[in-house]
Amino acid sequence: MDNRFSSRIAFLSVLVFVFQLALFNTASAQDSTSTATLLGWEQRIRNFMLDRSHNYGGTHFNRGLFREHLNEMSPEHNLDLITYRFTLFQDYDFEQAENAYRMTTGSLNATDFAVENTIKSDITFNNKNQLSIDGYHAENIRANRFLFNLGYTRNITGKHYLGVSHTLSQEKADLDATLFYRYGNFDDGMIEVSASILDWGSNVVQDLAKDSRNKWNKRYEVTHQYSNSPELFSLKYTSSQSNRLKIEFMGGLQTYSRKRVEVHADTSNYIDEEWAHYVGGLVEYDHPLFTVGLTYQRTFSKLKRKPTLNSNYHLNFGNWQITNQLGLYATGRVNSFVLEQWLWYGHDTDRLQGEKVPGDLRRHSFERVPFDYLEEPVSFKSRVFYDPVDTGLRTGLEFHAEYSRPQGEKASNGVRSFEFRRTYSIVRDYNARFTYSIGYRFSPHFYLLAGISYDLDRDWQTGRGTEKVIGDPTWFDGGFGRLSISW
Repeated sequence: MDNRFSSRIAFLSVLVFVFQLALFNTASAQDSTSTATLLGWEQRIRNFMLDRSHNYGGTHFNRGLFREHLNEMSPEHNLDLITYRFTLFQDYDFEQAENAYRMTTGSLNATDFAVENTIKSDITFNNKNQLSIDGYHAENIRANRFLFNLGYTRNITGKHYLGVSHTLSQEKADLDATLFYRYGNFDDGMIEVSASILDWGSNVVQDLAKDSRNKWNKRYEVTHQYSNSPELFSLKYTSSQSNRLKIEFMGGLQTYSRKRVEVHADTSNYIDEEWAHYVGGLVEYDHPLFTVGLTYQRTFSKLKRKPTLNSNYHLNFGNWQITNQLGLYATGRVNSFVLEQWLWYGHDTDRLQGEKVPGDLRRHSFERVPFDYLEEPVSFKSRVFYDPVDTGLRTGLEFHAEYSRPQGEKASNGVRSFEFRRTYSIVRDYNARFTYSIGYRFSPHFYLLAGISYDLDRDWQTGRGTEKVIGDPTWFDGGFGRLSISW
């Protein structure tokens, strides 16, 4: 994509952002009634830690805990997620509800949908005891997850709460127990600290699997044992609105883990060491005419893999995947019209180095190909929506764009980070689309929405950064649907 064209689009998006703020200031006075939260993002990140067996590739996958770059992804994968998923404002509405269900589904490629279903129910027995049930279903390139979390909260006194929760999953070795303390609540501001024992029954279950292995049962050919079991310590803070200012902070640290993986068929045994953490922050100002905010999100995962002594395992490598994202957003309402502007800047690293790296770097050999990939993506989401507060037709237009901006050296063909892109052909310099959505709001707490996108970049560039030489330009850029209900 021509750099001048990219600069024009970026400049235009900033102008739209400024124009929206100016428009809000001239609107008739009414509360914007919109506020954002990062708690939905945090839960998705935690699920990668809590439900490891249903992440892409399973427990022993060799390319990072959070699965940032996979060959199966399309070059429009990140743009699809920006288009289909609920916004941080809609995440806030979901977190605020005692009982809620929501669903989103959208096209990922010619044959697959991305599907997410989330449900929550808080059952209050009296002013001291509460039971919570949370369910997370996700089918996409990064995970195939069906996870439930059952929790119990006890009000000790005043605003002090103690609670326990436990994941419910088919995998016996992937169950997690959590103890937490909370002061306050989500509506009025809270601070919560928690400690989770991850995979607490794993070693016992894996021992049983190892003992059950025989020539008629191939299911247990790969087992593992932790010598350092992982734990997850997390902190969440959400403030009340003070002088219309709201602050959120959250972070989680997965402690160092070490496990021995045994491949019984050919004694290809190896050691995995892993580290991981995440951090998120939000600062928001809620004016009667508009809402503006800043966000920061970071994930870090590190894996070191090496063969055990006398092992036939042939790989020895380490990989680091680090994502950093700074966001800016604004929204306001003019009668039944809602305007939103989102901008994100990222600084993402994918590093893979070692004596022998995984074979997917060279499809026909195990050649050592270390790389250190860095990109600084810039993404935009602009929305103009007709959306009555109570009931009625919802419809609107959206503009979505992403500039991947690889920062590596140029190859002889002029493509930056070509070594990485030849291995993972999922990096297109520029993706953009217009999206039209239409739906109906049956009540303030129940609506349906469907959308369809028009391809602005027309997929003229391959994931390796070169122009396509065959195939017609595309116009249709996927459809999606959403449903949200709370009670």
